[in-house]
Amino acid sequence: MFVFLGFWGIETSAQENHLFDADIALSAQSSKIRQQAIRQGLSEVLQRIMVAEPAEIEQDVTVQAILADAPRYVETFHTAVEALSGKQMMHVSFKKGALLARLRTGSLSFWIQSRPKILLWLVLEKEHTRGFFYPQRHETMKEMLLAKGSQLGFQPLFPLFDFDDYVAVTVSDVALNNSEKIKQVSKRYHADVILLGFVKEDTTCWQGRWSLLFREQTVDWNQLCTDLPTLIQATFRNVYRELAPKFAIHPDNQQAQDTFLIKVSGVSKLKDLHRLTEYFKTIDLIRSFYSYKIEAGDNFYEIEFNGDWNSLVNKFLLDKVIKTTQDISVMPELAEFQFWQEFNTNN
Repeated sequence: MFVFLGFWGIETSAQENHLFDADIALSAQSSKIRQQAIRQGLSEVLQRIMVAEPAEIEQDVTVQAILADAPRYVETFHTAVEALSGKQMMHVSFKKGALLARLRTGSLSFWIQSRPKILLWLVLEKEHTRGFFYPQRHETMKEMLLAKGSQLGFQPLFPLFDFDDYVAVTVSDVALNNSEKIKQVSKRYHADVILLGFVKEDTTCWQGRWSLLFREQTVDWNQLCTDLPTLIQATFRNVYRELAPKFAIHPDNQQAQDTFLIKVSGVSKLKDLHRLTEYFKTIDLIRSFYSYKIEAGDNFYEIEFNGDWNSLVNKFLLDKVIKTTQDISVMPELAEFQFWQEFNTNN
């Protein structure tokens, strides 16, 4: 429950699934505090979408210019009092289109599409006792995982730990990184990415061991002695570091526009055609497209895009609107896709 007010202060956290939004805790109503708050919220948004290390983002000339003119990029805002904490809050939505246009003229790549679903299997160890992380039991850690993940646009999914999970997977499977077994067990969750974690609490600090499973790739890393918030924040930063380049949009001065032909079969109804057209419009990598032929139920398009071919392919595969069995690791003369009937049925 919120009570709406009308002004401003500082301290931000990202709204889950809203890459261009920020929530700012308010402590004053002065114009100066208001400007600082907007700038801080925009800084969080840029840290969330830029494909670079935090320090590099802060030092980037384009980022600095955007932050210097932060109010220009505000789309909407509202203020409220959070009922539970009593904090005055300001929710700000920033202009995606204006930011995108400005970032295209810069030097850093950026990731502005929805994040893949990440299924988190986590084992905790304390005083030589190991057990699963249960969201219902470990509320503090759950809130920390959600908060730290959302700062980079991620919303981790947690296993149900129902009978099927208990029968299929053990603590040792996760702790010892039995990735093939975990992949099989995880199919029921339809997650795009799987994150396996083993976190150990010592007397003075926490240590972690992680594996990121994405398609046929596995990336492992260890974390040395640190506090729990820092460990979790670093974990999601590593996840971002691995995934972001696969979906990034490059600035215009680093990536020439390219054109390819695509055939999409299975578009049997007018509403399917409309859905496909609207889908292409939502992809920021695509600069323009047009349909040049319809033949025997197949729709042919010419698409002009700006960015890396693999980033565009990863976007297609992640969204599950069109699918292919063709090897498209290299851009073919004609990319052949099929409209996903599952998508058509469920939407």
